[in-house]
Amino acid sequence: MKKRTKIIILAAGIVAIALVGAGSALWTRTFHHYSPRELLKDVRAGLAARNIQPPKARVEAFLTARYGSLTEPANRQRAFLDLFNVDHTKALDFIAGHSPASQKQADTQAMAEWIAQYRKTMSAEERAALRTRINSESGKSMLQQSTAHYMAQEESVRNAQKAVMMELTATLTSLWKP
Repeated sequence: MKKRTKIIILAAGIVAIALVGAGSALWTRTFHHYSPRELLKDVRAGLAARNIQPPKARVEAFLTARYGSLTEPANRQRAFLDLFNVDHTKALDFIAGHSPASQKQADTQAMAEWIAQYRKTMSAEERAALRTRINSESGKSMLQQSTAHYMAQEESVRNAQKAVMMELTATLTSLWKP
């Protein structure tokens, strides 16, 4: 190989390594431990639901595409618990940022309604399983991180998510009611 070709290959390699390093740092800064695979699942579900007009149907299509059939208690519980996963909520914010402004509030309200419906239709077994999960050390840590993340948001963001937060809180509170 000529000396010039070696220099070009070396420079391209250095640039590629720098880009990978910068991309990794940006990813870690934005999504921490959220894997690209999980983000891809969120984005695919968002794309699957994006053209559905009624907000309630759009939210259910998203959740079904992301977690599987919502008739399965385990899938509903995963969908609910992921609303406390800080990295997942960042991914949802990313997806919402690419949605039309007119859909954002409607989708937030539809998500709040889904949570309320989940709370109303939980069986005693589902309620006990969720209570156990929330009472675990990892569950308590998840709630603390989620609360800290929510409180660190700007007031306008917190106000926009208020309906969802109220339903999440009501659902957690209902776990200890007979």
